[in-house]
Parts: sequence; C-alpha cells; structure tokens
Amino acid sequence: MTVAVFGAAARSFTPEDLVQTNRVGASAVSPGASAVAYIQSHYSIASKRQTTRLLVQSLGSHHHDHAGSPVEVVKHSADARPNPPKGSSAAEDSDSHAELEPEQEPQPEALKSKLKPSQPIWLSDSVLAFVAPDAASGGSTLYAVTEHKGRWSKPHTLASLPVPISSAQYSAESGVFAFTADVYGGTSKLKDTAEIDRQEQERADTARVYDDLWVRHWDTFASPKLPQIHTLRLVSTSDGSFKPKGQPRNIIKDTDANGGRLEASDSFVFSPSGLQVAFVAKQPGRDYAWKTTSFIYLADVDGSAATPINAGDGGASASPSFSHDGKRIAYVQMASPTYEADRNQIKIYDVAGKTTTNVAADWDRSPSQVGWADANTLLVSYNDYGRNKLARVDIASGAVTLIVSNHSVSSFAEIPGTDKLLLSYSALDSPNDLYTITTDGADLARVTNANPTLGKEITLSVPEDVEFIGADNATIHGFLLRPPQYDASGKYPLAFVIHGGPQSSFLDAWSTRWNLNVLAAAGFVTVALDFQGSTGYGQAFTDAIRNQWGGKPYDSLMLSLEQLLVEHPYIDPNRMAALGASYGGYMINWINGHTDVFKALVNHDGMFSTISTYYSTEELYFPETEFEGTPFDPKARKNYEKWSPERFVNNWKTPTLVIHSEQDYRLVVSEGLSTFTALRRQNVPARLLYFPDENHWVLKPANSLRWHQEVLEWIKKWTTDGGKDAVASDKTIDSTKFAVQHGGDSGL
Repeated sequence: MTVAVFGAAARSFTPEDLVQTNRVGASAVSPGASAVAYIQSHYSIASKRQTTRLLVQSLGSHHHDHAGSPVEVVKHSADARPNPPKGSSAAEDSDSHAELEPEQEPQPEALKSKLKPSQPIWLSDSVLAFVAPDAASGGSTLYAVTEHKGRWSKPHTLASLPVPISSAQYSAESGVFAFTADVYGGTSKLKDTAEIDRQEQERADTARVYDDLWVRHWDTFASPKLPQIHTLRLVSTSDGSFKPKGQPRNIIKDTDANGGRLEASDSFVFSPSGLQVAFVAKQPGRDYAWKTTSFIYLADVDGSAATPINAGDGGASASPSFSHDGKRIAYVQMASPTYEADRNQIKIYDVAGKTTTNVAADWDRSPSQVGWADANTLLVSYNDYGRNKLARVDIASGAVTLIVSNHSVSSFAEIPGTDKLLLSYSALDSPNDLYTITTDGADLARVTNANPTLGKEITLSVPEDVEFIGADNATIHGFLLRPPQYDASGKYPLAFVIHGGPQSSFLDAWSTRWNLNVLAAAGFVTVALDFQGSTGYGQAFTDAIRNQWGGKPYDSLMLSLEQLLVEHPYIDPNRMAALGASYGGYMINWINGHTDVFKALVNHDGMFSTISTYYSTEELYFPETEFEGTPFDPKARKNYEKWSPERFVNNWKTPTLVIHSEQDYRLVVSEGLSTFTALRRQNVPARLLYFPDENHWVLKPANSLRWHQEVLEWIKKWTTDGGKDAVASDKTIDSTKFAVQHGGDSGL
C-alpha cells in the first residue's frame, strides 16, 4: 500500500510549482456512498488569481473503481491581490498553469456562478449544498445544486444568513442543518449579532478594553463575539429540493459558562439520530490563558443547555465520535491541565450510564482522531516514527492493528453503509489527495488526482529514512532528500531543517509551507530530524525537551550532523545552511550563539528572548510548562535566562535571513526585529523579510512564493564559493565545532 511510484521526469520542482499545485480541501461523501464532493483551489502566478472549484467524483458502483474525471459543479475565480486595482476583471483565469491541472468535466450552466464555494454537504444523493460568502451583507449563504441524469443545476439559495458561518453539517435523520457562527454571548438570533455589528461600525473610536487575559490568540484580538453552534431545520419540497423551516437558533447560549467565554470549536459531530451534537470547548474562567482544560459537551439540537460529559481537572479534549447506535461517545483527552503536548488518552463515555472507560491506557502513542469501526473496535490516526498512521484499536484488549502504515493520513471519514473509509492522504513526494480503504486495510484506491504531472513531467525527490545517535544515547530519526540530479561522485550543499512546535515532528507528508522537495530541487541535500521534544516516539521522548530547550535538542542535532557528514561524504561540510521556524527559529538563534559550522541561517518567526516572549505571547501555559514556572518566580526565572538566545548574541557571526510577520501573536514581530537588530548592530550580514499581513505561517500564495524565493536566494548566496569568503572561516570543519557548547550552567 503505497503512493504511486513516479517515472522519469523532465525538470525540477520549483517554488512556482509549489504555490500553483491544486489543493484538495473539505470533502463529503453522499448518503448512498456513490460520490464524493470536495473543494479544490488553485493559484495562478500569471493572472494573480485564486480559483476555487466544487467538484464531484464518482466512487464507482462497488467503491473500487474511481475511474473518470470529476465533474465541475461550481467554479469561482477572483483577483488574489490584497488590494486589486480598480477595474480588475472578474473574468476566468486566462493562465491556469495547465501542466498542474487535472481534467474535469465542465458544467457550463453551473459555471456562470460567481459564488466562492466552501463546506460541501449532501442533503440527499441528488442534492448537494455548499456555503458561500455574501459580500453585500457580510454574511454567508447556503446554496444547493441538484443533479439530474448526470447534470447539475445552477445554484439556488436555501438560506441567507446575516453573519459568516463555518463547520456546516447536516443530519438527514433529523433534517437539521448545523453550523458555528461568531455571535455576541447570550444572543439567540443571528440578526441580533448583525445589528450589534452595524452599531459597532458607527462608533467614532476603535478602542478595545480588556480586564483579563486572553486578549488575543494566534492572529486575532479577542472580541465580545464567541463561536457558538446554531441549528436550522430543513424540510424537503415536492420537487425533491429543500427549504428552511423557522430561523437558526443558538443551541448553547444558555450553557453555564461561569461568567467566562464558552467558545465551541469547529469539531462538533451529530449523533446518529441527529438530535444531539457533541462539541469541544475550553473550560471558561480567568485561567483561560494558562490552562489547557477543555471538555466534550453534549447538546440537544432543539436548544437545551449543553452539559460537559467529562468535567474535572483534566487537560485538553478532542475528537468526539458517536458509536453507530449513539449510546457511546469516544474521544481523546490529556491528563495535564497545563501541558498542550501531553499524551492523548482514548476514552469512551456511556451516555445513559454517564460513566467513562479508558481504552488502550498503556499505549505510548497520542492519537489525534478517533472514530468507530464497529461496536467493539475504534479507529485512530496517530503520529508514529515520521508517519501519521491509521489503525484499529480493540476496545476490550487495547490491541492496536495497523490499517495504513506508510506516508500520512491527515483525516479519515466513514463511507456510509460500507466497510470503507475516505482518507486524506499524502507523502513528502505526493500532494494531498483523497483515497478509499477498507477498515481492515485492504483495497487502498485513489479517488482524486489533483496534480497528475507531479512526478512525471516534474521531478520529486524520494525521501530516505535516516537515524543517528543523539543526546542520552537516544535514536534521532528523520528524512534525507537528495537533489534530483544527484551524482555520487559530486559534492552538494546541505539544507539542515529544524522543525517548530517543538512538540511536533517531520512527517512523510506533503506541506505547502516547509516543503523539503523545494530545497532538494534547488540542489541541496535536505535533512530534517526529530530531536527530543518531537512527537511520535513515545511520551518520554516528547517530554525530554522540558527545561532543556538549548540542551538535549541542540546536542542531538549537532551529534547527528557530525554522523551525517561521516556517513554521507557527498555532503560538502563547508557549504551547510540551517533553517527553522518557531522553535526551529529559536534553535537557529541558539546555534548562532554556539557554533559557526553553518555558512547561512534562516530564522522564521523565531524566539529572541524567552523572557520577553513570555510577556507577549498568548498561550501562557506553554512557556510555564516548558520552563517550569513563570519568569517572576525566582526559581523558574533561572530556567528562562539559562535558555534565552539573547544571552549569547555577542557570539553571533553567521549570516542570517530573519523572517517575521505582523499578525504573529504567538511569537510577536519584536522577536524578529530584535534578532535583526542584534545581527546588524554587530555588522553580521543579515536580511529582514517582513510580511504585514501574515501570521505565524505565510499562507497567501504570492507571499509564499516571495518567501521561497528569498530563502533560496539567501542560502544559495552563502553556500557558493563567493559566499564562503564572507563568513568567518571556510576551513575544513573541525570536530570540536560539534562539541556541546550550550553554556547553560554558567552561574545559573
């Protein structure tokens, strides 16, 4: 069971190819399991336009033959520039980067729509609904298209909603349409929120006032509005279509929040009867910013108050899933109320008995999604040794049986009435596509092929697993990608990539941001390693980074690098670059203060000072766990100071590209500015790449292209013969430069 092996290719993969790949988004399987609807987006560099399509792909009568092109039901194209010039045409793309475009069957009568489709949901086997923004009202509209003899109708309006909505779902059993919407606390009608918004726009000032923490999160300042779940009944009409009955209602507005914020996550699910929903929400309270605790809530769709099924002192909860008979709810929860990377433990709640059972309690992995195969067996996806795997878990014994062990499953969904699952599946050398597989691991079959030319006309490097011995004699696993035109007799520069998190890992999965194939195609041997703190190797390995930020991870990276150069002599030790984001950016700053083995560094949204970061970040539970307290506690402050890169700026000498964005509230822009200041004030070669409209990630296609262009230009510049002379030393690497130099014990 593998992603298809690609044949000979004509040219190397480029950043332009990456940003113009077709991206498969939200999907939904029809009630009769005959088709899957999904969203696919594409950006064109030539036209600067973003195209979004709603496509329908047949699953075949026996669910093993997915032949045939998808049918294009709705297509939207718009200028993707942040401030398009006046008069910019809304016409279709003239340049669609055809080499990355799969074939689709057009539906001319449907393509006349100017609606941007999202959130596909099936109302019946012949009626497909989707959500589109309404520019005039600022809200959302629920549309439907009807299939008849293989042809789809033009979209028609089912419901106009005065506010934006997300996580749209529908239960055919109860006829209830559910969604989340940001509303003012206690409001029952969406129009009330729309009216308050209108009144807010009439204010002369723009001030916001806060009396407690949780002022902002990720890239948004907290507002009085809260994401809450709403329901709307839909009834069938004589012509087989649907219409709304009544008005949407906020079904959790009366839930006791202890005077705090009850924010429902988007991951809510219907019960099999469609009469209840289970959802996740953080525990309200003034400790919102320094506690991870969240509960699974159960609410009736008629608007009864929601109640938590697992209230207590535990940590974060996730992934509620009803059993097929609706009598039990499986979910995962962490034990620690302050540690966001604690192990997710599988639990089952008995709805009638109100009791909870632990499943596979001794299994040392942390599943991210849980579902049901049958009454006695759960389905889980989990990170394990560089892959996101899919497995069955026997409820009684806790035995784990693999279904998918290669590459990475990012999500799975049941295909109704069958023993099959719909997977979102990818690899380091294969973008995300939809597949089907049986729950016993048989008959893996591709459903979509969004980028058929990748690996054929365009070369992609195949990843190799590598292992080294790091600090504490631990096994350090990772991936190595060789340049497409690799020749064993040659010498190649190295791109040494360090992941963020730090409690995450490098997966055999496609990425639209840190895509290792872009670096390999640029001529670099590309290596990405999982050091202490990484996930997928057992909880003890994940926990090993705590109060060791510049210790064990740094030691493991440097020890692994030394072994890498011995085992792979085609890597030129005089032409090495290190790149990292978030914690990886922290490590870039730490490296700059402790070794000069690299000729170039790239720091994306990294940390300059552990202390200043504590006072400006939003999720305080993170640094309080990592450094074992607050910086105003004398004992914990020593930990913050011990591992702060700012202490070692006088050692910085390696040319560094610093990247930071204004809307990054996880590691604020001043961390990047401080890094750049420390470099240039000491006359160290540096460049600052600043994005005013991005957050912790660079997501806009044109910005992503510029990001890749700047990164490749920087590391190429300093790893060429000309660049070497500008660095302090170009002599053969001395093994002493790999010695542990974290300097953390000097008086602290």
